Parts: sequence; structure tokens; C-alpha cells
Amino acid sequence: MNKDQTVLLAIDLNDDSLFRLERSYENLKTLAGRVILLYVFENLEHINSEDEKNKLVFEKDTILNEVAKNIKNKTGIEVRPVIQKGKAYEEILKAADSYNVNLIAMSTHTHAEDDYTQKHTLGTTTSRVVRESRVPVLTFNSNVLLKPFKKILLPLDLTAETKQKVTNAIDLALRFKASIAIVSVLYSTKIEDIKMELEQQLDQVKSFIEEDGIKCTAKLIETEGGTKALAHSILKYSNEVNADLIMIMTQQETKLVEFFMGSSAQTLIRLSTVPVMSITPKELWL
Repeated sequence: MNKDQTVLLAIDLNDDSLFRLERSYENLKTLAGRVILLYVFENLEHINSEDEKNKLVFEKDTILNEVAKNIKNKTGIEVRPVIQKGKAYEEILKAADSYNVNLIAMSTHTHAEDDYTQKHTLGTTTSRVVRESRVPVLTFNSNVLLKPFKKILLPLDLTAETKQKVTNAIDLALRFKASIAIVSVLYSTKIEDIKMELEQQLDQVKSFIEEDGIKCTAKLIETEGGTKALAHSILKYSNEVNADLIMIMTQQETKLVEFFMGSSAQTLIRLSTVPVMSITPKELWL
């Protein structure tokens, strides 16, 4: 993530969404040199009158331009408002490619206080964008307090992509002058060989991060809750260390957990009380 990176900010034009957007400005100033502000019209085909369609588009375009001006006035960032028509996730992904963005930021429209036992899953738009995006995706749910990123929580597993995720975390920590808390979850204490590997990896990664002058802590959490306990253990630890951001790697299989936007990743994104940044392994796109 370089200083001049382009961020695609996908928003709804309702009061709640705009209020959340205001709270993101401090982080936006550190993350972006340029912003593509995107609004997607869905289901316009259900409006029969062309006059009604044109009126609606004009109204949204006016609001979007006002939001763009507000962002620029308060952050100094160059903002380009864009309106597209179609399925939201498709248009977000198309825009990300068209404008060569480095990061996608979007709200999940879920609620942090939802009970962990609720069965509904992450919305289609968010799920598809996170799963298919070629660039990192920053998601935050409806009630998240978007504070400056001063502590980054980095869950680790035993995959080859771990180094890539650590590198991303270091880059972000240096940008925000943040500390990093690394954590691994052993969901069966009977797997002694994996426990030893995780402990060794935590020590190695902690030392690697500290070489860049970044404060870092390491924790191995043991639980007998099985794979279902993974996301909840990470979320609980996030609250304990007062994390401001959780970074996860998506689209991978590990010997610890299937993390291809499965139940663990969806639960983490949907219920996290802080923003979640999802990173896709670059090797998948070579």
C-alpha cells in the first residue's frame, strides 16, 4: 500500500451510511491518495417510467457529488464520484479493475451486536466482493466505531501465505504507527505437533515484526470448541487487546481450517466490532 494508492469507497446514499462515512475520514487520509466514490443502482428495471428513472438518477448524482466535495474539503483527497447500474458486487469489482484501485472499502450492513447464534450469513454483495476481489477489501459493519488503526490484530495459521499477510500488516502498521497483536488458535489441544509449529511460528513472526521497530505481542489460544470456535476466539481476543483492525487472509485452505469465505471468515467479518481487512493471496492471480 503506497502513499498514493487509490481506494474504491462503495457506499449507499442513506443517512446511516453517510454518517458512517464521516467517521472513516481519519483512516481515509492515511490510506488513500485518491478516492473513487461509487454508488450502484440496482433494480432500476422495475421502474417503468423513464422520467422517474432520470429523476432518481439525478437525485442520487447530486447527493454523490455533495459527498465527494465533503470528503475532499475535510481530507484534501482527490475524489471522483461514479454512478453505475447493475448488480452491486459486479459493478464494484468492475470499477476496482477499471480504476486500478489498491483497496476496496465498504460497509457490510450487519450489526456488531448480533447474537453469535444467529444463522443468517454475510450478505451476497460483501461475500462476493471479498471472495473475488484482486485487492484487499476493508469491511466494517453498521455499528462499528471507525477509530484510527493503532492496534492491528493478525490471526495466523500454518499456510504459505502467512508471510504475505505479515508483510501487509507491517506495511499498514508503519503507515499508521500502529502496534500488532498476533494470535493463533489451536482448536484441539490434542494436536501436539501443530501446537509446536504454531508456537515456533508465533515467535518467528513476532521477531520479524519487531525488526521493523513495531511493537508486537503474540498469543496462542487453545480451545476444545472445534473449528466453530475459531472466529469467536479471535473476536473475543480482539476485544481483550482493544484491536482497531483485524487482518485476515481469504481464499485458502489450511490444515487448521478451511478459510475460503467459509463460516469462520463470514462470522468474523459479520460480527467483528472493528473493521476487517481481507487479503487475497497474490499467487491465486498469477
